[in-house]
Amino acid sequence: MQPLFDAHSHLGGAPALSVGRRVVCGTRESDWGTVLDSAAADPGVIPMLGLHPWFVAEAAPGWEGRLETLLRTHPAGVGECGLDFSRKDADRSAQTAALRIQLGLARDLERPMALHAVRAWGPLLTLLRTEGRLPKAMVHAYSGSPETARELQALGLWLSISGARLETHGPAAQASLLAVAEDRLLLESDGQADLSAVLACVARHASEDPAVLAARTWENGLACFREVLA
Repeated sequence: MQPLFDAHSHLGGAPALSVGRRVVCGTRESDWGTVLDSAAADPGVIPMLGLHPWFVAEAAPGWEGRLETLLRTHPAGVGECGLDFSRKDADRSAQTAALRIQLGLARDLERPMALHAVRAWGPLLTLLRTEGRLPKAMVHAYSGSPETARELQALGLWLSISGARLETHGPAAQASLLAVAEDRLLLESDGQADLSAVLACVARHASEDPAVLAARTWENGLACFREVLA
């Protein structure tokens, strides 16, 4: 059976037996060490270390230097990080500054990124377009429009689908899925879903053979995260 590539998950829980590679994202400094320990214990885990926009306000001074040290001494990617403007009290300037720092680290160290974006597609696109050369990056649990999907892919990004939105948003979510090019599509559990179920859901909505989709998204995952594969 073709192993599955889980492009985005978190600490805790055991992956399904069908998952051959699993990207595990840290979201704040307190879990970076545990993510690295998880990767050391399981060769199937691809570690990512980042500062999630939800936790920017509580980050201790100097977090960026400590993150850089860990990245320079471990084969880890950058993330989960990004912009989340869904909360009225979101500090947009602080989130943007933190994301710029992490983009710079990923670019300078040639590491892949896992990006989070909620109600911030315009600002994210603007930021990415002004950054110059971008690192490899994927947007996890993509929930934007088909037009935004095409714009992100034009910048070289991969888009990861969790499956949940396809079930709840119907035609709009399916239109966004169909806007993702074959070589830019990833699948994820987000640490909650059974990836086999996500595969079946995406295959159904895309009118694809699940086995073909599994093989293609496996190759896409290897391409996106190649620099940190053991």
